[in-house]
Amino acid sequence: MPSRRIRLPAFAKATLRFIVRNVIVPLWLTLRLIAYVRVGWLIKFCGLVAFAAVLSPAFFRIAWTYYTSRRVKRDILYGSSPRNRLDLYLPEGCHYDAPVIVFVTGGMWIIGYKAWGALLSLTLMKQGFIVASLDYRNFPQGTVGDMTQDVSNGIGWVAKRARSFGGDAKKIFVVGQSAGAHLASSAILRQAEYETSLGGSVIDYGTAVARWSPRDLAGFVGISGVYAPDDRALAEHFNRKGLHKEVFWSIMEAGYSGARAEEALPRASPCAMLRDIPGVASSLPAVLLCHGNADGSAPPSESARFAEALRAAGSQARSILHWFPYDRRYYDGKTHTDPFVTDPISGGHDVLLEDIVRWVRRKDPRGGEIALPAMPALLPSLLVDVARRVVPF
Repeated sequence: MPSRRIRLPAFAKATLRFIVRNVIVPLWLTLRLIAYVRVGWLIKFCGLVAFAAVLSPAFFRIAWTYYTSRRVKRDILYGSSPRNRLDLYLPEGCHYDAPVIVFVTGGMWIIGYKAWGALLSLTLMKQGFIVASLDYRNFPQGTVGDMTQDVSNGIGWVAKRARSFGGDAKKIFVVGQSAGAHLASSAILRQAEYETSLGGSVIDYGTAVARWSPRDLAGFVGISGVYAPDDRALAEHFNRKGLHKEVFWSIMEAGYSGARAEEALPRASPCAMLRDIPGVASSLPAVLLCHGNADGSAPPSESARFAEALRAAGSQARSILHWFPYDRRYYDGKTHTDPFVTDPISGGHDVLLEDIVRWVRRKDPRGGEIALPAMPALLPSLLVDVARRVVPF
């Protein structure tokens, strides 16, 4: 008798896909990652678990809105990799001219996930912004080149389709946090390099990396970012913090021993790109850099170095082509997680949110000074203080 193919119900297929994508694949990647790391990183990971446990009541509230809101469209494919998915946050009443923010999450290039930006994205959605929060391949599923390609494709996908979901294609901003700021700035600079080499190219969405023009972006916001991975002091800093040099070098395509560091690290460095690629600054959008001056994970000096590299490149661009503006915001006493996680959960006036909204609205002719309401607290201050004490980053 001919064999019969087993047909699974649609619900069973969806459940199986969910288990594979959210359980089996992460478990496999975790087991691969453990082969790279040592005890120090695992201790940091345990601290991160404790941090998440203390804040879990707030995270559950955020997750409930994330999973139940009709305004959040989850898991939209933007590329061919299983991790090439994004979430769209669509405000009420957006028809054709809402400003669009492409958000690129952090996570040490290892544990990034698009839902990490849910609180910021939901808050921005309430302010009338469309937000596209990107996933990308994490290490060891991919290295920095793969991640930058994913982010670039995600930005290109949003730029091409902004009008179809009520956005204004002339008001697209890219916001990156921590490792996401590194990847987003790298993607912008690589596109600028491509455009500069062609003397201003026509966008081609048919290639492996979607081609879009950085000139069409309204701005880039870097939050607690890393911009100079070619700096040996940064690798030593990460090594002391638990991201061991061998892992960092592997992520940056320098080899496990760092044998290819001289070649690979400048290629992954936004600061080096600004220095080494002729005329690249002529294609850049406006830039805002935000950083807590008590950040022990991504040193505040990283934003200072990037600002200096922008200034130097911009000085050349101003004399040859045009000038692009950049701004910096430093937050007194704020750590790596304060502006992005614990401050919004604490409630009150969210300084980072206010800076982003006011800076973005300045690019909007209908904008101006905006007084944002105080945010409600999601947790008692005592629990937030405990979380600040146990967080390893």
